[in-house]
This record gives sequence, structure tokens and C-alpha cells, in this order.
Amino acid sequence: MKRTVIIIIIVAVAALAIYRIGVFVNKTIKSRADVQTDKRVPVRGAAIGRMDMVEKLKLTGDIKGEDAVMVYSHVPGKVEVIAVREGQRVVKNQVMFKINRDVVGMEYLPAPVESPITGYVGSIMVDRGSSIAPTVPLAQVVNMNNVEAVVHLIEEDMQRIQIGMRAEVTVQAYPDRVFRGTIIKKSAVLDIASRTQDAIIRLPNPGMALRHGMFASVTILVKSRGNVLAAPVDSIMTDEKGVRFVYKIAKERAVKQPVTTGIVTDEYAEVTVGLAAGDRIITLGQENVSPGDTLLVYYDDKQSGGGLMKPGDVEAEGK
Repeated sequence: MKRTVIIIIIVAVAALAIYRIGVFVNKTIKSRADVQTDKRVPVRGAAIGRMDMVEKLKLTGDIKGEDAVMVYSHVPGKVEVIAVREGQRVVKNQVMFKINRDVVGMEYLPAPVESPITGYVGSIMVDRGSSIAPTVPLAQVVNMNNVEAVVHLIEEDMQRIQIGMRAEVTVQAYPDRVFRGTIIKKSAVLDIASRTQDAIIRLPNPGMALRHGMFASVTILVKSRGNVLAAPVDSIMTDEKGVRFVYKIAKERAVKQPVTTGIVTDEYAEVTVGLAAGDRIITLGQENVSPGDTLLVYYDDKQSGGGLMKPGDVEAEGK
């Protein structure tokens, strides 16, 4: 009798153990099945909207006086008098130098050298007592009422930049001040060494703040359009055929949508064909997505509920 009880207890314990093992195995298999069937790809999404966009080309250049003229003597001799100093304002025909042109056996009055224009003495290139010839420059006089910023265009930008376009210029001496001007000229030929074309921007120079020889940071306003449809630039991809596309989010699935772009900035790209305002697209994680994938989408707070991007100006650094 006692042995029978012991056998029953052992069988019961074994049955309970087998049951628990079965429950555990079943849960494990089900959990793994759930993981395998849940293939949603986590991404971030946004609803696109409209904004004002400006395409800008950023270059560097040099500030030059509108008129920068070298001063020469008409006669050879020695510099006897230097009547001006660097930075001094001079008027046209003002005497700047006197040249002693005495030769053995002859005596002459000092020959005056006059300023050819009204402006400022940019630099004096000789010392008192220097022997000079008519080919030796004595000084430079610069008209600084208006100045020019000269930039160098590479070939791909030559057709984009046209006379009449507006430009903004800053210099290190006034980092918080913007000088605005207009492109007035493009050189007819390219520089042989650099293969670049010069573009000249005329700038008013109130207070003579800009000086000949300053280094300039130049931003040319290439084109602007208001109220255009725009998508985050990182959301746009290019396939193996060179076609640009985004992934639209349709019922939490990824749909490959070809797009055509216009103005492109650091942050946004104008979409001229392929999307409509309010369309939801993947903005982060799209490199892990294939067409038709089921998505686990996280929306930006400001764009949750179908909200659109807030309008605002954005700037381009080239195309």
C-alpha cells in the first residue's frame, strides 16, 4: 500500500513537470513565431508641406576699389619729395611726388607727379632718393566711394550666375555687417591657369568701411521661389538608375515614389513632381527599407497628426 502511494506521487510529480515543460516550450515557440512574424521596420516619418526657398551660391573673393590706378613719372630721375602718405585722400591733379631729373652739366626744376584721379593713396612703392624710370610705379590711388568684390566662377556655375543678380558680402573686419551689391560684369574669357571666370559685384561703400585688398565672403542669390513644396533633403534617395525617389508611407507600408527636385538647400529640397502637401514620407531609416515593407513609424512631434512643416526661408550652398 505504501509503495503504491509512493508510485502515485512520483507519477503526479512527473506529469506536472512534463506539463510545465510543455507550457514553457509552447510559450517559447509562440514568442519566437511572434518575433518572426513582426517584421515592421522602425523609421521616422513626417508630413511634408510648403515653404519659401532661396538658392544661394557661396564663394570667396577680394575687395577692390572701383578705380585703382597706378601712378608713374613721365621722366626718369630720383625721388626728391614724397608729398603724400598711405591712406591719405587726394584729388585729381594733386602733386604727389617731385622728381629730381638733373643730369651732369644740366639743371632742371623738380618734375611734379600728379594724381590721375580723386581717391585714396593705397600704397607708396618708392622711398625718397630712389632712382626711377617712367616704367616704375610710384604709388597706387584708389577710388573707394564704390568698391568691387571679385569672385571666380568654376565652369559649372558660369551659366547659373548672371549679370544683375544680387549678392551679399561680409568681411572679417565687420563680421556682423552685410554689404549688399549687384553683379555688374562677367569677364569674357577664362583664366588659363585656374579655368575660372571673374564676376564683379559693385558695392556701395558708405563711410569707406571696405578697403582695397580685403578678403570677402560672398553669397550670390541665384534664385528664389515662395510657397513651394519641400521635403527634407536627407529623405531623398537615388536608385541604381539615377532616379531620385522617396518612400511614401501608405497604411504603414513603404511605397517607392519617384520625385523631381528643383531648388536644393542644406536642409530641404523643392519637390516639383511626385508628392503633394500632406503626404507622409520616411525621413530617417529609409536606407533599411524596401518597397512594400511594413513600417513602425515614429512621427516628429510638430508633424504628428498630419501637421505640415512651418514655413520659413532656408539657404542653399551651391546646388
